[in-house]
Amino acid sequence: MPKLPTQAEIDNTLKGFAIPPRPQVLINLNEEMKKEMPDLKLIARWIGGDVGLSAAVLKTVNSPFFGLKKKIGSVTQAVSLLGLKSVERLVTSIVLRNSFVGQTQALENFWNSAEKAAGIAAHIAAALPRGPRDDAYSFGLFHNAAIPILIQRYPAYVQTLKKAGDVIDRPITEVEDEQHAVNHASLGYLIAKAWFLPPPICEGILRHHDPAVFDASDEISPQALTLIAIAYLAEHLNEDYLPSGGHSHWEPVCEKVLTHLGFLEAEYLNLKEEVAALIA
Repeated sequence: MPKLPTQAEIDNTLKGFAIPPRPQVLINLNEEMKKEMPDLKLIARWIGGDVGLSAAVLKTVNSPFFGLKKKIGSVTQAVSLLGLKSVERLVTSIVLRNSFVGQTQALENFWNSAEKAAGIAAHIAAALPRGPRDDAYSFGLFHNAAIPILIQRYPAYVQTLKKAGDVIDRPITEVEDEQHAVNHASLGYLIAKAWFLPPPICEGILRHHDPAVFDASDEISPQALTLIAIAYLAEHLNEDYLPSGGHSHWEPVCEKVLTHLGFLEAEYLNLKEEVAALIA
């Protein structure tokens, strides 16, 4: 089971990488949420002041994966109906994606696939008792967020992903470490920490390719393990697999994932049909 990196290891890993800084809108939002009585109108005004961000928030919450019975028409309405925590998670996820899109078509395709997998993750979480829908969406979008950074940093990294996708008896992260002395799980953990994401999301990102994670559940928080399980299932159900080929790795963990989430075979098959309909 991977150990949390020390500060020295963090500093060493970050050398040569451009981690996108946390935007001011997130800093403002976080500070306001710490108050005993956050100003919802002020928060809605901050988000609404960025046309692209507000449009992305509404597009996300009105997607079929969120299953809202009534369309939300404004950021103010989104804040009121979904709550501050949900909106903060959405804004954080959207801003992260926007920090990387546009450089290449490959990155655009990566984020489009990640966004769909995140939506599926939110749908899966909503089917669980007290399922962590908002955290599942954030985790679905964030857990592979270091891949774009590594693609830009290492010209041969795409080939590394293809190679790792063909290896099913070892974690992808081992192949990455061999080729580049860093892997997307460790670097993604550092990004999540830098962006002040909740501890279960950070922990889950670090350990989402650990093959023993379901066998040593006492060494990881239950919340992080649930997010990992949801992400595995979401990416398996996603038609557009990520360049990492990570879900040639589905079969070894499928029973453990479904058992952890409490899905029987019939429920799993029903979920597959639901997701197929939502994607269509």
